[in-house]
Parts: sequence; C-alpha cells; structure tokens
Amino acid sequence: MDVLVICVPVFAVLGLGKWLGIKGRIKEEHCSFINWLVYTFSLPALIFNEVAKQRFDSFLDPALLLMPLIGLVAVMVLTMLIAKINGFKGGFAAAFVFGTFWPNATYIGLPLCQNAFGSEGLAKAASYNGFVLPFVILFGYLVIGFYGAGSGDVKIGERIKKAFLNPILLSAVAGVGVAILAEQFRSTDGSLNLPRVAIESASLLGSFLKLVGGMGLPLALLSIGASLKWEKTRSHLGALGWTVASKLILHPLLTIVLILWLCPEASPVTLGVAVMLAGAPSAVAMYVISCQLGVERGFVSSVLVLSTVLSIFTLPVWIYIVKGFGG
Repeated sequence: MDVLVICVPVFAVLGLGKWLGIKGRIKEEHCSFINWLVYTFSLPALIFNEVAKQRFDSFLDPALLLMPLIGLVAVMVLTMLIAKINGFKGGFAAAFVFGTFWPNATYIGLPLCQNAFGSEGLAKAASYNGFVLPFVILFGYLVIGFYGAGSGDVKIGERIKKAFLNPILLSAVAGVGVAILAEQFRSTDGSLNLPRVAIESASLLGSFLKLVGGMGLPLALLSIGASLKWEKTRSHLGALGWTVASKLILHPLLTIVLILWLCPEASPVTLGVAVMLAGAPSAVAMYVISCQLGVERGFVSSVLVLSTVLSIFTLPVWIYIVKGFGG
C-alpha cells in the first residue's frame, strides 16, 4: 500500500494529462506555456525553498551524488561498445547511447521522492538535480558531438553553456549558498541565532515560495502526459529494448549495488532517492533536443513513451526494494 500511495497519484496525473490532450483540452500551446511557467518560476521556487532549509552537511553525500554518476558512466561506456559492435552511427547511435542515462529526474522524479520521503526526500532530489543532472546534460551533448550528430543552428558548446545556466540548476546552487550562510549562524542545538525580524521574513518568503512551487509538479505532470506521442520505430527493436531496459533497470541496479558496496552507511532516504532517480523514465528534454539538433527523433520519441509507460511497473518495484532497506 505504501508503494501504491507513492506511485499511483503521480501516474494518475500523467494519465489525466494524456486524456486531456486526447480530448483537445490541453493543446501544444498550453504545454509550451506550462513548461515555461514550471521551468522558469515554479520548480526553481520549490527547489530553492527546500534546499535552503537543509543542513549543509546533508549535501556532501557521495552515495547520492557520486554513485549514480559512476553507474551512469558504466552504462554509457557499455552502450557505446554495443553501438560500435553493431555498427550504429550518427544520430541513431547518439540516441541509442544517451537514451540509456538521461532521466526525467525533475518532473517525475521530484514528486515521487516527495511522496516517498517527504521534505527530506524532496531536498535530496533537488540536490541530485543540482549536481548530477548537469553532468547528465554534459554527457548527452558530448555523445551527440562524438557521433557527429546534430544539425541545429546553435553550436553544441553554446547549448551546454545554456544548459548549465538554467533556472533549476541556479536555484539549487542558490539554495546551497543560503544553507552555507545559515550554518554560520547555527548554534549547537541546531537553531539559528538570527534577529526575530530576519527569521519571520524568511518564513514569509518561504510561504510564498512554497505556494508558487507547489503548483509546479502537478502542472508539469499534466504537460508531460499531454505531450507523450508515439512515433513508431519498427526497425531496431532490439536497440530500443536495450536503451529502455538500461534506463529503467540497469542504471538503478548498478546504483543500488554501488551504494550498498561502497557507501554502506548511507541513509535509507539517500538510497531510495538515488535509486528512484536513476530509474526514472527518459527525460522529455531528450526529445526537445533531438528535434533541435536533428537526432533520430522517431527513436527518441519511442524511448520516451515506452520508458514512461513501463516505469509505471518498474518504479514501484524499485520503491518496494529500497523500502525493504528501511526507507
């Protein structure tokens, strides 16, 4: 029942978005506005508010920040080797590789972690978004450049720079900065030695940010559901199967093994958040970038839809497993 309570609301809102899209109630221009609103204001407000409230030492967690990256690199190298053996080239090879490790850690991962572990889980997921996702984006663009894919007008280097200066990443960094500053005023019992007016002002700002941020996750889920479109990929079904299986099974499996092996002292919440985000379905950003750069759009769309649909079954299994470790 715990797993159902965590997962069903998230995927139910996704399904509602898909139904509204089919009925024509959510159109493409609506999705564009929702994505802009959530990406520019709502999620940054949510992430900053949750990260800024945390103790700074909670961010220095190799189990959360390094183990998923090690697993990601292992999956990427293995998939590049498979691509070479099978003679995959160009845009298809790039999509085959980056589809195995680019997760929807923001729009799907954040609400799942919040449902599973509350405020602490949301803060750790925000830290993951702030530290791990920039490397995911960097690796994705490097893979595209390595295979000589992409026909967009903007150079890949400029896109990487833009990706690192996005509002979600900047809000996480700003939140960590506030957490560091707060540590300078923290007493031994954990309370903050600040004037009453400062504490009340921070509380007022936090209430506003919570209100703005709270609307973002359900809106994002509605938009994703309405945007999901299946583009048939009748060829390369084996490649599609490997990419989706690596994203939903192999990467979270490597993550949980690495954490239990190298970071046995990791808290259950850290283990749960790291595994859930590693096992999140493919990111919508992959499809957007593929359209902009001319990278095998049909294959990427199929990976996006199939991984999202199958994650309805795989994510509850991962949550059940990590809950078994005391989460």
